[in-house]
Amino acid sequence: MSPKQCCSEPRRRQAGLSIVEMMVGMVIGLIASLVIMQSFSSSEAYRRNISGSGDALQSAAIAAQRLDLIIQEGGSGLARGGQWVWGCRLLANFSGNVVLPSASAYPSPFASVPQTLRAVPAAIIDGGSKSDVIITMAGDSASGNKGLAFSSATGDSMVVQTPTIGMILKTSAAAAAYDLLLAVPRKIADDPGDCRVVQAAKTMTAPVVTADASLGLSVATFSKLVPLNTATYGTIESSIYEKSPAAFHLGLRDNPSFTMLGVNSDSELLQYDLLKRFDTQVVGENIFLIKARYGLDNGVGGDINDNAVDEWVSPSESGWTLADLMDGKLATQQRIGYVKAIRIAMVVRSSQPIASDAPMTSIKLFQDLASARQFSRTLTSDEQRYQYQAYEWVIPLRNMRTPPNI
Repeated sequence: MSPKQCCSEPRRRQAGLSIVEMMVGMVIGLIASLVIMQSFSSSEAYRRNISGSGDALQSAAIAAQRLDLIIQEGGSGLARGGQWVWGCRLLANFSGNVVLPSASAYPSPFASVPQTLRAVPAAIIDGGSKSDVIITMAGDSASGNKGLAFSSATGDSMVVQTPTIGMILKTSAAAAAYDLLLAVPRKIADDPGDCRVVQAAKTMTAPVVTADASLGLSVATFSKLVPLNTATYGTIESSIYEKSPAAFHLGLRDNPSFTMLGVNSDSELLQYDLLKRFDTQVVGENIFLIKARYGLDNGVGGDINDNAVDEWVSPSESGWTLADLMDGKLATQQRIGYVKAIRIAMVVRSSQPIASDAPMTSIKLFQDLASARQFSRTLTSDEQRYQYQAYEWVIPLRNMRTPPNI
């Protein structure tokens, strides 16, 4: 083969992509990436919305159940003596320390609660734009709704004048020695006086346990002399036992409920024990707001004392602020007896921010009530990043249906 023949053969074309083809491919890939990311973002936002709603529903269910259990008990063991008990100034000592009135201000979110408290089945402290605080007081004795008349010469014991009235025993006869009682003056014509939480002493003779068919429970009939555990719970003041006193059985020491409920800055629903037997407990999370209204059986729009709610009243209204209910006046006792239910509005918030094209800008509660008794709050720009669910329901104070002693 000659050199001429060798060099005359055509060259092969080099394989590959042109710049135009490469740019087209990059554009297609970029568009696909954007579509995938947008689909993922939408899917994730939808998932978070669903997850946020589920978390809110679960938080609401747990908190609502706890509120129902605590508030429904309001007035238990005390309602039969309402005209003596309601409005009395609560006194309680424990191991030499004064528990009630509180020696110092209550911690947040209960800082607005006065240190001196009076007996009520349930009370609401208006929180303004923040959550309200709810107070409930109740004993835990199925047979203790009626007061035990007693007298005492020293204050360190009770001489029961009607020994046939029994007390429920939770475990055994000896366990009754640890029961708490509320000593109050009876049948006084002036304003409510003081009332003291006391405890039966361990030295008390164990009573005989008998069956009570009407209650379906075992009850104990106490001997006339009931010594008190004055070293732990203090003595009964002469201002109580010199005025035809009575003792209301509250049940075993850990069972009576003297409770405050409020929401702290971490959106936690807290339960605070006024007798300081237990540490503060968290009973609900992601609770953004709780507001409450009194359900009154006062004859406004209905019949008085027919155990039906006639109107719903805000705790900020004149006559129904905590200061009004705690004024220690005789006339206030009747108003306290009008309270038959508590209406709760609870707003729960998602645990994480939620992407939304139409965020919630305000919260409106109790919209079926008169405008002055409704609640409205505008959400800040940061608060609008979350999802909210509002729930409203009525909690009846079943013990307040009990007719008082005459």
